[in-house]
Amino acid sequence: MRSRLLDAAAEVFAQRGYAAARLDEIARAAGFTKGAVYSNFASKHALLAELIEQRVSAHLATSAAELQARDRPGRALEDIAEVFADGIVAGPTWARLLVEIAQQAAYDPEVRAVYTEVRRSLRDELAAALERACDRLGRTPAVPPAQLALTMQSLRLGLVLEYGTDPEQVDRDTVVAVFTDALHALVH
Repeated sequence: MRSRLLDAAAEVFAQRGYAAARLDEIARAAGFTKGAVYSNFASKHALLAELIEQRVSAHLATSAAELQARDRPGRALEDIAEVFADGIVAGPTWARLLVEIAQQAAYDPEVRAVYTEVRRSLRDELAAALERACDRLGRTPAVPPAQLALTMQSLRLGLVLEYGTDPEQVDRDTVVAVFTDALHALVH
């Protein structure tokens, strides 16, 4: 039941925005009553917080696992670019949901706390992955790995916005090229 409610919440939040989404809509989309939502989540905030913790974290963990599974030392930066791009173009719902979560985190301290924790964890993992990639390539980042990771996260959020609004022009190949160019510019 919780999983269906989280799936429905992701769809409704992505389609209508967090502020406009109503719990009865989410319940209906999941095939339940509003009471089912309240029996699983104390509030809309709690629902969004769990969505961030479970779904966003799971998506990011999948990306991290995919990156570690690739073993192309000479193409380590390209692998990072491709995994990042695949995460962005996973679908328009995913892109819209990420934008909605980021926007809500800017205004809501409860959402911000959960979102920040997930983002920091990702940044740490990304910094480590970038450091490993540089080591395998025998290259040095122009900035500390943590700063490089923050740069890539910021670029990613911008590309999520671009893909979410213009997926025909900002397609996977374009996103891969942007990430690859940025990484090569920042790693010597």
